[in-house]
Amino acid sequence: MSSSTVKTDISISPVAVMHWFRKGLRLHDNPALLHALSLVNNKQSPGEIYPVYVVDSNCYQLLKCSVLRANFLLECLQDLDRSLRDCGSRLYVTTGDP
Repeated sequence: MSSSTVKTDISISPVAVMHWFRKGLRLHDNPALLHALSLVNNKQSPGEIYPVYVVDSNCYQLLKCSVLRANFLLECLQDLDRSLRDCGSRLYVTTGDP
């Protein structure tokens, strides 16, 4: 098998990308996420992106924050999900120990 055949096979294989959000919950100033979106929106090898946010239920900041701060986090996650849906994806939110 020639190397050009391998390159062709790789270039048409679907792309799957996971992006883990930790603090920056915006699209417009997130170069890693924008690059990932460009990879999966490639017409030659389209793929899927899986944006993930993990809520750490044992996080001191979350346990000790006010109701307003917790509500702000929820609104940020909802806004991020809407923005991702506009790009053809969605936000996956789970709980656990990141």
